[in-house]
Amino acid sequence: MARGGAGVMTSEIAVMNQRGVALAADSAVTLYAGGKIIVRNDQRKLFQVADDLPVAMMIFGVADLMGHPWEVLLEHYRKAKQPRPLTNVRDYAAEFTGSLDHLETLFPEARQDDEYRRLLVSVFRFVFRLCNYLRDSGAEGTDEDIMQRGIEMVWQRYLVRDDGTARPDLACFPPGFAAVVEKDYAAIIEEIIGYSFQAFTLDKTARERLHEIAVLCVTKDLFLEDVTGLVFAGYGANDPYPSVCSYTASAVIKGILKRGLTAENRIDSRVHASIALFADSEVTYAFLRGIELDLEARMYATFHAMGQTLVDQVVSAFTDVDPAQREAIRRQFQTERVPQYVNRCFDLIGQYQQDTYIEPILSVVEVSARQDLAEMAHDLVNLNIFKKKIMAQKQTVGGAIDVAVISRDKGFTWFKRQGG
Repeated sequence: MARGGAGVMTSEIAVMNQRGVALAADSAVTLYAGGKIIVRNDQRKLFQVADDLPVAMMIFGVADLMGHPWEVLLEHYRKAKQPRPLTNVRDYAAEFTGSLDHLETLFPEARQDDEYRRLLVSVFRFVFRLCNYLRDSGAEGTDEDIMQRGIEMVWQRYLVRDDGTARPDLACFPPGFAAVVEKDYAAIIEEIIGYSFQAFTLDKTARERLHEIAVLCVTKDLFLEDVTGLVFAGYGANDPYPSVCSYTASAVIKGILKRGLTAENRIDSRVHASIALFADSEVTYAFLRGIELDLEARMYATFHAMGQTLVDQVVSAFTDVDPAQREAIRRQFQTERVPQYVNRCFDLIGQYQQDTYIEPILSVVEVSARQDLAEMAHDLVNLNIFKKKIMAQKQTVGGAIDVAVISRDKGFTWFKRQGG
């Protein structure tokens, strides 16, 4: 998050039932200046999308887009589009993010080139972190071997989802956009690969993978770079009940904002209650699911990495098998079998969590009044602030908590707001 000098490390919660949706966000912002990290507690992260509309937006992650704070971009949207009632909340999210496309006055072409550099460097940092993790997890081989394995894993991740299905291109880009990125940024790609991996002797395949990653990191529905999270919640004109949808956005490339729909939760005749967590809400996550998010993620990654290492060791033990056949078997098990078994294991654990922890809480949310929803959202954010204090951690979550409630009959109303 160093690119804009500020990051919105935050805790944000959406609690909703058939009566309405309550949103809560803390006010901490992390600033990066002169190598120092400064935390302030005066950042507003919860906004009404437009007057008289029952829709709100929350932000987390990178606090700006190419130097422009998100609240400034929201004001631009209000003036440019003069928002009117749309069919559903997802339409507001699409209209807002779409209003940032082809906006040369705010995002000049030269600045977009710098933004592509930032995006690609951020992705390559992810590759290095993955390789360090593989080494720490006991992966065998030289530094070059591990680096090439990490590059291959990231390349595969851009092409294939964890469930084995093909990863789609982002809908925000037109057909043929990958070829434009590859052609127009060829020199930048070569330059960044050169200085990022100059310490490694990589084979031809690995270098080809890096060039492909340099294009895939723009066009594919995967965000390994520093990003902003955008949360939209409330009611569309045709919505009898509230919904929440979240987008991920990272950079304006060739005039188009790279963004993708992350999740959508809707209250309807089947789903009567929901709690959605965003950003640094690990204590709330643990409260709801019985295990801290970071621990769960580490367990998943460790199982996956150990499975990959086990495949390496087993396949390498068959020295009398043709090397090409060994490599084909290795790739099949590492890209297909290991992810399938790890995912199945965590699916079973997830079902236990749903039955034991989540459902009892949702049964209370379902019958809660709107004020109760607001108080619950506030307290769930406060859990994360309390953890930072009690563990003497840097207060990247803290300060005043903004809370708003949106309902069909009363629209957007503040329950608690910085400054009163």
